[in-house]
Amino acid sequence: MSPTPVSKLTVGGSVKTLLLFFSMLSTAALCRAQTTIETVPVKQLVPTGSLATCTYRPSDEEAPYYKKLAKDEIITGSMFEGYTLHGKTNKYVSWYGIVRGVRTAGKKPDTYELLLEQKYFDGMSDCHIMLVSKSGAGDFLARVTTKDSTIPALALVRIYGKVVSETKGVALIEAEYVRVWPWFTFTLTDLGPDDQSNPLWTKFCRPCQSQARLYKPYPTEDYYLAILGDPKDFGKMLPAADWPK
Repeated sequence: MSPTPVSKLTVGGSVKTLLLFFSMLSTAALCRAQTTIETVPVKQLVPTGSLATCTYRPSDEEAPYYKKLAKDEIITGSMFEGYTLHGKTNKYVSWYGIVRGVRTAGKKPDTYELLLEQKYFDGMSDCHIMLVSKSGAGDFLARVTTKDSTIPALALVRIYGKVVSETKGVALIEAEYVRVWPWFTFTLTDLGPDDQSNPLWTKFCRPCQSQARLYKPYPTEDYYLAILGDPKDFGKMLPAADWPK
C-alpha cells in the first residue's frame, strides 16, 4: 500500500503517521543492507575412480548476483591470463578468497570486515568439489553486515559486491552476497597465473616450500592444515599487525 501523502495527513495523526512511515523506510533500508550469506553443506566425498570438469553454476540464491557481473569479471585469473585487483573502484565484482582475518567494522552493529587472500578462478571446477587456483592476485577486504551468520576462518568464499574504495593498494568490497565453502568442500589446483599472493600467507603452505603438487580431489583435514595453516591462528584471532595498514 502506498504511504499517505503528507499533504493529506490530519493534524492529530500526522506525527504518528510520519514516524511510522520513516520507521518503515529505515527498516527496509536495514534489510537491504544485510549481506546474504549462503554456506555450501559438507558432504562425504566418495572416490569414484574418475574425475570430471564442469563449468561453474551459481546456486539459485546466488544467480541474481552472478547476472550482474560484466563479462570481463566472470573469469578472475586463468593459466592463460592474469587478473588484477587494482583500479576496480565503483565496479561490481565477484572475487574468491581464503578468509584470513575477521574483525568488527568500527562501531557499526553487526558489521564486519574480512581480510581475504584472493584466489584465481578460470570459470571451471571439478564436478564433485569446488576448485580454485593456489595462486592469487593479493589481498582484499570485504565489508559484511549480518546478524546471525558466521564465516569460518580459512574457509573459501566468493564475495559479490561493488568495490567502494582502494587504500594503499588494498580494495574494499561492500558485500551483497557471500557464498561460503567450508573445509572438505573445496580444493586447490596448481594451475594459474603468476602468484602475487601475500608472503605472510604463503609461508604457511608447507608443500609450496618443496614445490610439491597441491591438487588433491578428496582433501583431508591434514591437507588444509598443511596448505592454509591452523584456523585457530586466523579469523578473529589474527593479530592486528597482520591487517593492512
